[in-house]
Amino acid sequence: MVDPSKLLQSASRLYGDEMPRMFGEFLPVPSSNLRVLEGGETLSLGRRRLQVLYTPGHASHHVTYFDPLEGVAFVGDTGGISINGHPFILPATPPPDISLELWETSLDVIANLHPKRLFLTHFSFANHPESHLTNYRERLHRWRELTARILAGNLDEHAAMHRFAKEVAGEAAQFLSPEEIADYVFNGALSLSWLGMARYHRKRAEALSQLST
Repeated sequence: MVDPSKLLQSASRLYGDEMPRMFGEFLPVPSSNLRVLEGGETLSLGRRRLQVLYTPGHASHHVTYFDPLEGVAFVGDTGGISINGHPFILPATPPPDISLELWETSLDVIANLHPKRLFLTHFSFANHPESHLTNYRERLHRWRELTARILAGNLDEHAAMHRFAKEVAGEAAQFLSPEEIADYVFNGALSLSWLGMARYHRKRAEALSQLST
């Protein structure tokens, strides 16, 4: 945020020339206005105190804010996409630094809070946190298996991305109306989610290859 150039460079690889239209101008934030959080802190906001927990999901900088007084956890993208509290949860898995292993740990950290409610960045809340986290964990597992299966088919990138989006939409059709599917597919940016999951598998394969040499 002090120097957003690295963030902009990374995001431009995904959004290209659409960046200005989608997000407008990016300005650096004065360092005196920032407080870096790593997890374990407590923030005092008036009479309210929020606990900060490090909960990486599709990005390594994600944190959760927990209000113990209300039992509410603000989990950001770590808890996925649910529109208007719908029980169907769509993962958000864009690049660059997905680690499903760290994500699993993050879900454990959130579950161990025993929250009464989850608030999601996209786009609402979950009134049944335990079932939400369980269902979300299972869908992340299915996406990991789906992506591995598609990659094993050695399709070109466009065909692989199309196959991924088609299978995800097919699963969503079991739970959602056509209008709801359109909302989820649009907001879920499935092409970016494919890129993130594919990158996860390729990085793991590369790491395993280096260990074996």
